Amino acid sequence: MSVHVRTLIRVGLPLALSQLSEMAMAVTDTVLLGSLGVDAVAIGGLSNNFFFTTMISFQAVLGGVGVLLSHSRGGVEHGHEGGHDRRSIISAGVVLGLLAFIPCLLLLLCSGRIFGLMGEPDTVIRQGGQFINVLLYALWPNLVLLGLCRVALPSLGAESLLLWTMPAMALCNGVLNAALIHGWFGLPAYGLFGSAHATMLTGWAMSLVLLLLCLWRPGLRSLLKPVRVRWPLIRELLMLGLPMMVTAASELLLFQITTLNAGRLGTRSLAAHQVALNTVSLFFMVCLAIGQAANVRVAYWRGARKTAEACRAASGALLLVLAWTILTGLVLLLVPERVAHLYYTGSPPDAATFGTTVLLLRIAGIFQIVDGVQAVCNGALRGCGDTFVPMMISIVSYGFVGIGLGYWLAFRCGQGVQGLWIGLAAGLGITALALGIRLYVLLYRKKTAWP
Repeated sequence: MSVHVRTLIRVGLPLALSQLSEMAMAVTDTVLLGSLGVDAVAIGGLSNNFFFTTMISFQAVLGGVGVLLSHSRGGVEHGHEGGHDRRSIISAGVVLGLLAFIPCLLLLLCSGRIFGLMGEPDTVIRQGGQFINVLLYALWPNLVLLGLCRVALPSLGAESLLLWTMPAMALCNGVLNAALIHGWFGLPAYGLFGSAHATMLTGWAMSLVLLLLCLWRPGLRSLLKPVRVRWPLIRELLMLGLPMMVTAASELLLFQITTLNAGRLGTRSLAAHQVALNTVSLFFMVCLAIGQAANVRVAYWRGARKTAEACRAASGALLLVLAWTILTGLVLLLVPERVAHLYYTGSPPDAATFGTTVLLLRIAGIFQIVDGVQAVCNGALRGCGDTFVPMMISIVSYGFVGIGLGYWLAFRCGQGVQGLWIGLAAGLGITALALGIRLYVLLYRKKTAWP
């Protein structure tokens, strides 16, 4: 077991740093916008959240690329030839990414209308739509190039490329955000929209740097040479990736609709929600990285036809995520006030807003444990090639429990934004339980062979 845990840490650490760095960009943006007031925090946070959750939903269709690459690598390294050529998989992934880009762009172009349909204030509709229009200039590299790097590099054993690239970009993003918001270093002071320009420029920089690093490595450069893409491979990637996309969309939609509902309760509730959501999302990036590492290692051992090792890899991932979520949960439960103070760096919020923020942070400290468990179970199931059943579980638990219960508590029972967060916790808890049962039956009990 210790060998599997060490391997998971080796694979997951670069992924965690990569995702933490990207999430830190959103947190940094929120902190810097806090110097402009509560309205800037609410508008910038909502716009960033809507853009990236939409993009990540479509980007998830590329998840099948990582599964097939890991499975192929495990088979080759343990003498079980077969499966698809890795160059073909990567070429098919590029085509798939380009296909996903089109509907994603069309949906984001309608962001202002969507905000209006959700009943957001006029200021949020107007300025939020303008904010997203700036971010759209970096949609293609963020979705296609970064999306493929995240799923392909760990599966090819090249996750170290993510180790320092993403943290360096996060640092550059913070400096550029501050410069374009406040007009440092002779640059124009764009205020709220300076944050959007900085995030857009950082997206291009990250994508180009990672692409150049891949081209610099001979082993990776040879895999990037395009080959003819055949329909059977595209179909297999779609069968794996489309359920992943729907699953990711259902979870992200859970948080997105909750955010939009928080906006209907006013900018103060929305600001408190954004602070709590950014904080817990930052912690969740480690859970997501562990889940992705479980995906890679389970698929690898299934390709090697060693199901017992796949079971040990999944168990190691669950132990890691429980240790992390319990530790960070204690931080949010014991010192939420200190966390909240990190965000409101400008004019202090009123007592009600600050108190609501502290309360939401405490709720987040509890439900992030089940959120981490469901992330790992989902990753391990994807490594087994099982994506359809987890998709159905997510649709039911997030749609009917997470969104439905949260709305009922917030607007029918008068619990406000607190009720929305109770709905989040309930939806994630049911998902973790159902996915855990599915993983036990499929991997530990039946030891189902790769299809």
